[in-house]
Amino acid sequence: MQTFYHGSPFLFESFSLDSLSEGSGIKFGAGIYLTESYDTAVRYSAPRKMETVHHYVYTLEVPDKTELNCMPYPSPVQAGIVAKVEQMLQESVPDAAKLQGKLFRKYLAKRLTGTPKERLATEKQIDTKTTLEGELKASGLLLESGVLFIEWPQGSWSNYPDGLKNIAVLDPALIKIVKIEEVERVKKGSAYIAASRREVIPGV
Repeated sequence: MQTFYHGSPFLFESFSLDSLSEGSGIKFGAGIYLTESYDTAVRYSAPRKMETVHHYVYTLEVPDKTELNCMPYPSPVQAGIVAKVEQMLQESVPDAAKLQGKLFRKYLAKRLTGTPKERLATEKQIDTKTTLEGELKASGLLLESGVLFIEWPQGSWSNYPDGLKNIAVLDPALIKIVKIEEVERVKKGSAYIAASRREVIPGV
């Protein structure tokens, strides 16, 4: 198992995709967004434009990453993942869609909601806005093909795959909550840190 963190203004006992909406929470795919950085989770414990009294950081465990269960957002898609998806689609995927995990995911989101293949032949055609319905269908197909996570860098994209990572977990059932802490969030320079931490248990 590998350890990740999630920040939220809400206290809950399990994760769900029910809160996803059009234009929110699908930039990197339909999933639960986690980070390897505790401080990043502290920052996201209060989303922009939302005033909140409570800040919670969840310490979590998810299955270990493998070559075929984790698709990189900014890099070419592994041949094994492409082969499994093409087998399930019963058609080939355009070369342009294989250049990045982002494009591959967007291709699936559009193709699975009825966009003709001939209108998805180039990077420019693929890299446009997707719908929540399409993203959910793309995540579902990726899960069926064995992909559990979509991964992108925490900091500079030019350093990928080195450094800390963020992931979108496509199936919330894969996430085990190890600990929940309420934190006092304070600003330090351009970042936020936890000045104090207190473990909490939902319902207690």
